[in-house]
Amino acid sequence: MNQKHLLRFIKSKLRKEPDEVVIFRDWTYLTLEEVFKSLDLSGYDLNVDLLDVHADKSTFHRFDKFNLKYNPCGQSRLREIFLKQDNLIQD
Repeated sequence: MNQKHLLRFIKSKLRKEPDEVVIFRDWTYLTLEEVFKSLDLSGYDLNVDLLDVHADKSTFHRFDKFNLKYNPCGQSRLREIFLKQDNLIQD
């Protein structure tokens, strides 16, 4: 999956299933819409540059830079929701 596919998937989920419970954080279940509200983002705000998950040649020489690129929009919550296999999304 490249960053454009990830962006399309995220926007599709936001548009079609905003009320789906996607994460358990601080003893509460949050829906996709609530997560994006807490990040002060909407589907219209998202773009490839904001996701910032592309790799360049310097990414693979330093693990800290690699880890930052593994978090969409710099948010570990979005990594947990959209990139990890063990998550609450059923698709």
